[in-house]
Amino acid sequence: METETGCQCSVGALKIMNELRNVHTVVEVETILGLVERIHALGHTMLKCKECRASPGSSLMTLPALAEQCLSLFEALCLAYNITRKNSFFEPPILAFEQSLHQFLCIRSKMQLGQMELDDDETTVLVRVLLGKNLMKLLELLKALRSLYKECGQSHRAGVSGLRACEAPVESIIHRLAVFMEQIDVESGKFEAIPACDLRTDESIKRVKELG
Repeated sequence: METETGCQCSVGALKIMNELRNVHTVVEVETILGLVERIHALGHTMLKCKECRASPGSSLMTLPALAEQCLSLFEALCLAYNITRKNSFFEPPILAFEQSLHQFLCIRSKMQLGQMELDDDETTVLVRVLLGKNLMKLLELLKALRSLYKECGQSHRAGVSGLRACEAPVESIIHRLAVFMEQIDVESGKFEAIPACDLRTDESIKRVKELG
């Protein structure tokens, strides 16, 4: 998002934050996936932006907050498509975090792969695939942000105290994403055989059914 007039990453982050604040409580699957994709794309742009990297305590600080909102959207997906989450973590901080999330309600809708309309079970499997891929994308993004903070801290660059204040939220969201993945039995790399761009192919349809 760099232009001749300078870095525009903060503008992009503010726009998405405002959309998340104003989004209707009842949302569609496409809306959720679209927002998450935009957050992921913005995060990658920020991590490559020279101005953001020079002052990583500014625009980059919005990424943990955006990822937190994604968790509440993912929760809505799980509820809509009966994706069971194992309650294997009962740490008070985690329970408090979950209770603080803004509640969304996802509309359950029919899905298609190519020309084939999926039944309820196949739709649930597909949603799990998409959920798993998006969880992993956000997790990788935040791990890259954590690495940047550590790199800046080790090089003793300006603003280190501000970076340290950011580390706790980043670590917290990374932990929450990892917990969420474990709760819905998402294993790293499990869904990489199904690229998002190939979801309409016969081979992808076969792979989705195998996962079910």
